[in-house]
Parts: sequence; C-alpha cells; structure tokens
Amino acid sequence: MTITPSPTSTSVNATVDAPLDRAFEVFTIGIGTWWDADKHILRAPVARMEFQPWIGGRIIDHGTDGSTCAWARVLAYDPPARVVFSWDITTSWKIETDPAKASEVEITFEPVDDERTLVVLTHRHLDRHGDGWEGMRDAVSSGWNLDGFVTVLGAVQELPWISDDDMRARLGSSAQYTMVVLRPTDRLDRPNVDPIIWAHGRRNMALIAEGIAPVVTPVTSEGGPSGFAIFATSPDETRAIMDADPGVAAGLLTYEVHAVRGFPGSALP
Repeated sequence: MTITPSPTSTSVNATVDAPLDRAFEVFTIGIGTWWDADKHILRAPVARMEFQPWIGGRIIDHGTDGSTCAWARVLAYDPPARVVFSWDITTSWKIETDPAKASEVEITFEPVDDERTLVVLTHRHLDRHGDGWEGMRDAVSSGWNLDGFVTVLGAVQELPWISDDDMRARLGSSAQYTMVVLRPTDRLDRPNVDPIIWAHGRRNMALIAEGIAPVVTPVTSEGGPSGFAIFATSPDETRAIMDADPGVAAGLLTYEVHAVRGFPGSALP
C-alpha cells in the first residue's frame, strides 16, 4: 500500500512473513536479493548490490563490467528497528554530489508477532532536489513498492533462519580449541616414506578415538597443506602432541598452530 503523508514525501508499507531480525537483515545486507532489476542508474547490468551497514556507509551498485555506482549514504543504522539512507540522485537520474540536495529514505521495522514484521518505507524531503522535484516525487511514488521484498521473505528458505537470540546463545556456549595446519616438506618422498605416513595416520585415528583431536581432515587436492585438524587441547599441549607425531619427527611434515573457538557437539556428518 502507498500513502502520501505530505506533498514532499511518499510512503509504502507491507507486513512480511519474517521475524524482525530477518526482515531487517534481508532489507539491508541482502538488498540485492529483492531490489527491482530495472531500478538502477548504472549503465552496465548490475552484478551485485552492496549495503555497507554503518553510519557513513554507502549503497553501491557493482556492474558486470567492473563499474560502480554509489548512490546512497547510510544516515542512520539502528538494527533491527530502523535504517535511513540518502537518495543521492538528481531529477535527471544522475548522481547528486551535493548532500543538501538529496532526499532521505527511512525504513522502520515493527514486530507484528514472532513471525511477522510491519515494514514502513518513507521517502521524504523530496523538495530538496530543487527544480523539478515534483517529477521525482511522482516517479518514486509510483516506483516504490515492497513486492520483491515480500516475495523473497515469503519464499521457502534453503537454510533455517538463526535468530539474533539463537546466535547470542550459541556464541555464549562456544569453547576454546586449537587448529593445526599440517604442511609437507621436501622430504615427503612417496612412496618411500609411506610406512611413516601409515604410522602418522594410525596415530591420528587414535587421537580421534580418544577425543583429543575430534576432527582430522587430510587434504586430497594437489599442492597446499597436507591436512587440518581441530584439537580439544591448548596450543602448548597441541604442540607437544604434534612434536611426537611420526611424520613431524621424521621431518616429512611441519605444522602451524592456531587458537580458535568452536561449538561443542559440532561433528562431521
């Protein structure tokens, strides 16, 4: 529905089938998933849209030819309730370089219930565009709609939505682990050293069985690392374990140790 609350502004609203945090994220960071393909001033076809989620950030269209068009500035960013950006476009549909001549677009998000959100978009201060601003008002009044946004949010999701509350709860349960990146040396002369690699593999299986290294993943592609592993031990403990590895002790493999955080219970399918 379109409402015109004053001669210098226009507004549309929609109730979308999405919780508040999802509606806000899809509108902003996910802007390229729902924005109308024919509503761009970039000459080249648009490959992607970028929304920079901070005050002073930009909304940027990226063309398939590498060209870019930054057509808005983020003026307010208050997730998941409100966002405001400038409309840096002239009445001749070119980039406006004078901020004083740019109108503003405000979007508010209000929960209707746990699974639905009222979204209100107001395009205001259209008279700032100067001579011919009425034409801009008429164009955006007929052009603004939330149909694509409603469609995207109503579509079947490929992945489940993890709410902000779920995110905070999961992050609060994370624990410290150690990642090992295993790399080959020039002494890894196979098949001559295969008995050592066999002993290395046997030890890895023992570490898995004991829960010391819950995840061990040999790399099967050519070049690069030999493998990755997640240890449930401190970095110092992990170094002592790796120094006793048959492949490392023989100089066939070297390793890097990185402190990481993960989620207890995570496992390979």
